[in-house]
Amino acid sequence: MAGPFDDLDPVEPKIRTAEAAPAVRRSGPGAVTALLRGMTKRCPRCGSGRLFLGWFTIRDRCPRCGMRLEREEGGFLGAMVLSYLVTATLWLALLVTWLIVDLPDLHVAALTVASLGVAVLVPLLFWPFSKTIWASVDYLIYSSSPDYGSREAADRSGGNGGRP
Repeated sequence: MAGPFDDLDPVEPKIRTAEAAPAVRRSGPGAVTALLRGMTKRCPRCGSGRLFLGWFTIRDRCPRCGMRLEREEGGFLGAMVLSYLVTATLWLALLVTWLIVDLPDLHVAALTVASLGVAVLVPLLFWPFSKTIWASVDYLIYSSSPDYGSREAADRSGGNGGRP
């Protein structure tokens, strides 16, 4: 007689070996191409422009290939980190250069104004670039998924994949 918990026993999983697993072949640009496209505010997958409705408004999807440009809520965190890194790097370069040129008579007020200028202007000017660079990184990570080509899987998981 079968017990009440016999149906809960795990089914023996199918073990896939490396030679039995199908090779995941990604069609699309390589990493360098995708990142260069992101640095020029273009779609990392197809290279199309017109990804922004305004300086601060990115489209949900690429108008040409349908790639989702922001996969999920909170997906902007990577773009924020990129923007912070660029701003901090430029400010540090400004500070070191200023100190080399201006010492021993340091002009603190001018340095403060220049620092505030970098801290305010660089994130504003770099914002769309950080969004498309992060979309490129996201594309490179997500496109290695076996479900990448499926529009349904991409929409269900909040992912980048699928074509319209």
